[in-house]
Order: sequence, then structure tokens, then C-alpha cells
Amino acid sequence: MVVEVLEEHIRRLDVPSGGDAIASLLRLQDAVAAKLTAAVGEFAASEAWAVEGATSAKAWLRHEGRMSSGDAHRLARAAARLRTCPATQDAWLAGTLSGGHVQAVVANVSEATAPLFAEHEPEMVPVLAALDPVDAPAVMREWRLRAEAVIDDAGDGPDQPERSLFHSRLMDCRSVLRGTFDPEAAEVVDTALRLAMTDDAVAEAEAEADGGRVRLPAERRADALVDVCRHFLDHQRGHRGGRHRPHLNVVVDLDAVENRGQGRLIDGTPLDPVTIQRLLCDAAVHRVVTDGRSMVLDYGRATRTISPAMWATLVLRDRHCRAAGCDRRPDMCEAHHVVPWQDGGPTDQHNLVLLCTRHHHLLHKPGWQAKLLPDATVEITTPDGRVLATKPPSRTPPLPLTP
Repeated sequence: MVVEVLEEHIRRLDVPSGGDAIASLLRLQDAVAAKLTAAVGEFAASEAWAVEGATSAKAWLRHEGRMSSGDAHRLARAAARLRTCPATQDAWLAGTLSGGHVQAVVANVSEATAPLFAEHEPEMVPVLAALDPVDAPAVMREWRLRAEAVIDDAGDGPDQPERSLFHSRLMDCRSVLRGTFDPEAAEVVDTALRLAMTDDAVAEAEAEADGGRVRLPAERRADALVDVCRHFLDHQRGHRGGRHRPHLNVVVDLDAVENRGQGRLIDGTPLDPVTIQRLLCDAAVHRVVTDGRSMVLDYGRATRTISPAMWATLVLRDRHCRAAGCDRRPDMCEAHHVVPWQDGGPTDQHNLVLLCTRHHHLLHKPGWQAKLLPDATVEITTPDGRVLATKPPSRTPPLPLTP
């Protein structure tokens, strides 16, 4: 009955847009979360979910609560852990601790260390309550490291691994990347992304040259991650192929190549024409003759569009991305056919320029054009008609011998 009354009031609730009202509702939401988590713990322990045909409490939560698999897992895990940490659960129910404090506890207490934490709870709860939730993870991690040092069977520490990465495809054929890292790994990742990421000044210059908005830090961070991965694939030595580009299998019908149509990944995921044209600039191309879509009649040998020798020639001439104002190094660049390969453009230094991924993508968009002059000057025409020209980087002149 209480739940029905609560539901009625919530549906009739008109939330003001003011900060005080939102803050109050967030505190109420946290209080409800505390009671819900405690109830889920009792429900899971009683195995009442099995009576309804579910295979686990997590599966029941996912179905009945219309939750994502990740959210259901986190709720079930927190509920189970708090049953072994009664003082923490009571403090959350009383409002002494917040959900942020509790998350720090759940993340750092394992099956092996739970009994010890239960002993320390009378001391730990006041310590955590005095902290801002953002500072609680560091304190709990310190406790966890000390606990693992004195428990022989602590195993691998927390229930979740120190490092984990999830890469899932979304309904719109994009994907979401989510991971957790220990402090050392996190610092490595942060440093790599920071060094590969376009800084604010360069991003503003690019936006001005492109006639568009400045990309958000999250967008530039995503580009940096792709560049780091591409750099590894270009230079890895563990597999044959050396500079093996692009690093995915793309299926493109002949008419799509000729008419700038769509292609698809090997699993059927569609790729837009701009991406297809960009990838065709620098790829290993296999001829596959089929009878319809199913039977393969002939699988031709791969032909390297950009050979290692040609790549070296481009690097010696261009030295970095040739777009105006961009100095991304060759290892962050791709070879671009000025006259498209599928239109008969030759694969030689008179038709190729180095472009970073960002500018390579732009040049394959409608309205962008490029021209390579005999002296290797690159002229890029923007959709609004501006011409941005760059000459090859100047070489150091011969120096006189030291007397």
C-alpha cells in the first residue's frame, strides 16, 4: 500500500528547477536507494527470485526492474556486500553515509576482507562520514591494501579485477567503452591521452579553419584514444604485416566504390560513404568474387595500396600532416590520395599527401577539395571557398664545414 501511495505522489510531483529543490530530491533519492538496496539484499538472500523462474537475483532485477545488465549487477553486488557490512548499511539508512561513501566501501571490500571490515566498521564509519564522498575511495583503498597485507587468503583483493575494460556495441552501431584501472594503469592511460590529445589552442585553430565549432574535450579525448590504438597497430612487431593498414575488414561492393556508396564491416555493421572513401585511401585490398552474397567464387591476392617504400617517401617529403596549422607527426597520419584511388588516381608521391586522421576525414566530406601542385604545395579548399595552402616543410640548408 505504501508503495502505491508513493508512486501516485511521484507521478503527480512537479519538480521545481531551482537548486534547493533538486538538492533535496537528490537526498531523498539517496534515502530511497539505501532502503531499496537493503530490501534487494534480503530478497536475494531468500532466493525468492528463483520462485519466479529467474536464474539469479541479477537476472530478476534486469527483467523486472527494466535495468541494464551493468546496473543490475552493481545493485545486486552492493546489496550482497552490505549484508556483510551491517554498520555501513545502517549508517546509509540513517543518512550518516551517502551512496557515494557506500560505493567506495563496496568497491574495496572483498569476500576475504569483509569479516575484517565488519570488525573495523565502528571506527571506519565515522571516518568516512566526516569525508566528502569524493575522498572516500582513497581512504577505502588504503584500508584495503593494509587489510590484504595481513590476510593470507585475501586472494586477488576486491571482487572486481584491478583492471577491466568493456567494449559494447550500441543499437546505432556505435559502441561504448567503459573501464576501471588501478592507480598506476590510470596514470599511464591519462598520460598517453594527454600527450595524444589536441590541446585547446590547436582545437580552436582547427575550428576556425574548418568553419565549425570547437570540439569538446571528450571528443578530442576519444580521437586521442583512436590515434594511440592506430599507432600501436602501425608499429607492432608481434604479427606479420608491419605497417598493416587499416586494421579492420571492410566489405565494399564494386558499385559502391565507383559511386561512393556505403560499405560494411565483416559483421554487417554499415559504414558511411565518407568513412569508406577515407579507408580506401590507404588499405590492403582483396578481390573477392561472389555468386550473390553467399558463395565465394574467387579470393584474389592482397595488393598494398601504399607500400612501405612509398610511405617512407611521403614522410621524407611531408614530415607531418600537411593541413594548414597542423603538425601531427607521421606516425599519427595516413596517406591520402588527392585524386581518389577509385577514380584512377595513381599511388605515387605526386598524388599522395600525409594527413592526420582528423583532416583526412574532413577531406572526404562533401564540399572539401584538395590539390597537390608540382612543387608539392597542398591547396585545400574549404566548403565556404577559402583556399588553405601549405608548402613542404623547409629543409635545413647545408652548413659550412667547421674550420
